[in-house]
Amino acid sequence: MGQILIRKIDDEALERLRRLADERNLSLEALARGALEDAARQKTHDELRQMLTELDAFRRSLPKNAPDSTSTLRALRNNDETSDD
Repeated sequence: MGQILIRKIDDEALERLRRLADERNLSLEALARGALEDAARQKTHDELRQMLTELDAFRRSLPKNAPDSTSTLRALRNNDETSDD
């Protein structure tokens, strides 16, 4: 497992973090580790851009003249039979 040393943390911020860790019944180290792991799991701008590109490609692959689902939804809401049955 890797390690990290963080220097020059504001004293007031460090004290707030200690209180937060104490309120959560965690060590300061466990609180910091969790925050860093959460930050590392977040998507980068490049990853989000790639996801949007893929989503846009999927959207473009859908039929352009998809049938209107309004009547089907109304029938389902009213417990009627749909024309597809």
